[in-house]
Amino acid sequence: MIPAILFAAAVACNACGALGASLDLKSSNSSSCCSILHSKLGSKVSFPNSTVFQNEQNGSSGYWTQQEASLTPACRVTPTCTQDVALAVSIMSSRKCRFAVRGGGHMGWAGSANIANGVTIDLGALNSVSVSSDHSITSVGGGARWESVYLKLDAMELAVSGGRVADVGVGGLTTGGGNSFFAPREGFVCDNVENFEVVLGTGETVNANNYENRALFIALKGGSNNLGIVTRFDLKTFKQGKLWGGFIIYPITSAAEQFQYLEDFVTASGNGVDDYATIINSYIFLPAGPSFVANQYTYTKPEAFPAVLKNFTDLQPQLQSTMRITNLTDITIELGAGTPNGFRQLFGTATFGNNAGFFADMFALAEKVFQPIQSIADFQASFVLQPMPKSILRKSVANGPNSLGLTPASGNLVWLDLTLQWSNPSDDAAVNNATQTLLRQSISLAKSRGLYNEFIYLNYALQAQDPIAGYGPSNVANLKATSRQYDPEQVFQKLVPGGFKLSRQDTTCC
Repeated sequence: MIPAILFAAAVACNACGALGASLDLKSSNSSSCCSILHSKLGSKVSFPNSTVFQNEQNGSSGYWTQQEASLTPACRVTPTCTQDVALAVSIMSSRKCRFAVRGGGHMGWAGSANIANGVTIDLGALNSVSVSSDHSITSVGGGARWESVYLKLDAMELAVSGGRVADVGVGGLTTGGGNSFFAPREGFVCDNVENFEVVLGTGETVNANNYENRALFIALKGGSNNLGIVTRFDLKTFKQGKLWGGFIIYPITSAAEQFQYLEDFVTASGNGVDDYATIINSYIFLPAGPSFVANQYTYTKPEAFPAVLKNFTDLQPQLQSTMRITNLTDITIELGAGTPNGFRQLFGTATFGNNAGFFADMFALAEKVFQPIQSIADFQASFVLQPMPKSILRKSVANGPNSLGLTPASGNLVWLDLTLQWSNPSDDAAVNNATQTLLRQSISLAKSRGLYNEFIYLNYALQAQDPIAGYGPSNVANLKATSRQYDPEQVFQKLVPGGFKLSRQDTTCC
């Protein structure tokens, strides 16, 4: 029996019709998917000349990147409840219509959450946030963004393990694994899901948790958009008051000290010295070259300048500091301000062992690789080192299982996150080539020093990368078996081309 608490805060489905007997798909083969969808869902289907459509493409509800916004689907479906999603998927799977699914729309590359000439299901209206009466579960709609979750929970002095950028969607981050300010205490974001409500490729809606559909439950923890559309996440909730966090900006000349301090921090954190501290160690490149270091620190207690961060917080000179006692909403809004909507963007990533000398040598490679592209319009690049110590992996295993393949045996790790911004489509190839070159060179160097780990964090992956393969053969086999079990027609492999598929033939990088 499934504990009732998991479903106490189900998303309301007002004015939503169930899949009715009047829907005769077989007799509608001559009609377009959009026409059928519109006949069944009415104003919840929008077309390119409409205000709703344009707002979801480029307006206040638009995509993070120009690449995604540049794709024009034949129509967009904006469901207001799970039944709408189920109906839309039934129609498209029966008629073999290609479609995309958008949660927050924060994956950068074109086609990850949008589609040209197909149908885009935009989950943005599935954004409810409700807390169970005993405050143990927060139920979140599949189209919600983390800011709405934190606004609700901050007022109640509660929290969930979630994203670090306010505008990022709950769905993509969580099904991709998810890093968090609470990771040393709680593991990955996906490890804190108690239940997924999922629409399968047939249009059937199921719950996946430790008691029901457990294989699907595990697969969704890292399986991204390969198994179904998650319409509700039931998240473990805990008490959380104020915290201490913000940015400190340093001159780029402090880089060598920063690399050593980062190695020391990851080692200490891996040993369990203090599970309340996290660091995002960022080296910012502007048209003039490497310009400054922008470190984000969060300590999830309302205590300033904890000892575990002393090396960093004592380091001088400091060009600017925003460190303060505040709440989670405020911290995540600040962190998102550095990556605004409306530019061309890409991510690229790799995972390495914890070694200051290697960080320094990899940064030197970045200086050389980025130099030829620094003059392009609106260029900005972030060379970001994110700790992944054994403390996080221990908590992940304890709260798991998931599909990611990381365990404490992997050792103390650091994720490299490359984030590049520019404006002109004509520069796409140069930026992509530079990113792939840096990843290849860094991986080659790491392999020569025994510091390479094959894990690729899906939410930071370049389109040319294959993060699912980095989960390891056993996890990949389980994901494929679960896909065949729950999606026998392979709707989410064949009709949903976007995202990182379980079997890829088009990877070219790293």
